[in-house]
Amino acid sequence: MKRPFYLFSNGRLRGKHNTLALEKASSDCRIPDDEDTEGLPSQPADGQKYPFAVESVESLYLFGEIDINTKLVTFLAQQGIPIFFFDYYGNYTASLYPRQPVISGRVRMAQAQHYLSPKKRLVLAKEFVDAALFNILRVMRYYVPRLPEPESLALQESCEQIEAERCRISACSDIPTLMSAEGRARDCYYQSWPLLLGEAVAQKFPFDKRERRPPSNALNALISFGNSLCYSIALRQIYRTALDPTVSFLHEPGDRRFSLSLDLAEIFKPLLIDRAIFKLLKNGEIQPKHFEQRMGGCFLKEEGRKIFMAHLDQRLQKTVLHRQLNRHISYERLVRLECHKLVRHLCDPKHDPYQGLHMWW
Repeated sequence: MKRPFYLFSNGRLRGKHNTLALEKASSDCRIPDDEDTEGLPSQPADGQKYPFAVESVESLYLFGEIDINTKLVTFLAQQGIPIFFFDYYGNYTASLYPRQPVISGRVRMAQAQHYLSPKKRLVLAKEFVDAALFNILRVMRYYVPRLPEPESLALQESCEQIEAERCRISACSDIPTLMSAEGRARDCYYQSWPLLLGEAVAQKFPFDKRERRPPSNALNALISFGNSLCYSIALRQIYRTALDPTVSFLHEPGDRRFSLSLDLAEIFKPLLIDRAIFKLLKNGEIQPKHFEQRMGGCFLKEEGRKIFMAHLDQRLQKTVLHRQLNRHISYERLVRLECHKLVRHLCDPKHDPYQGLHMWW
């Protein structure tokens, strides 16, 4: 079964005889990208070699300083394997995609037409927001009966505020109004995180508000890192369909970004990223020692990124019962199904309307 591979070591990646091999550097010391002004190749690949069969690789995530060449890029393109690049701080920076395996002019035209029609675009944008808020509420309501009464009542009050914003979605007449409602709901959600995490964790990881560029504290750094991974997960599944990742409906399309992955990620961030953060912090697997202060911000160290990636990979492979299909499928497959639902809507919105994933456990 194919799966993503996450490479954190420095070295060189080679392909030979249908096999990939990471030739590690003897030292994992890495200079931050903003401090490396020479742009020289990474350290010599004079360490151990770790081969792995290309047939088992679905995608590659490069967190270390790894050298590649055009022959490897051609080899990976022939195998249909995308590469995702992350900088020293764990920020997603770029993707290297083979020629898209699924191409449909009909789907591309329908996608553009839905974006250009304010009415059709708003229908899809509302579904993304509605599904995202529904899944946020599911996460919060899971903890309501598990908290002592004062905290439980406060969390229930936050749920009611978010539900009120969700009820306003149908009345939104344009995208800015819709995003304002979604923003207010998310602010309320993030303000409830100290309750969701518990007093002991909240003391270790103080959190007042969501801050992004740069993250101001450890919890903001963890959210930013997780969200960037969620975007790449959505992009990876979009690539397997005929959808154009640059044409979106909730977020405004722009230069140098795959905005459709931002739309789909809104649905899955509460299910994949937020729940992973809660579990890792509550179990003590990620500690304050896994973060560092640099350039006026806080960032997750490599050891912390490895812990987070290992847990997220397990979560993606975890299966849940899909009520409509009446069978168990993985969380990763749920993202792919969401893309296919969107394709069906674009081609026939009247008979196959899109509804964002409302997760039930």
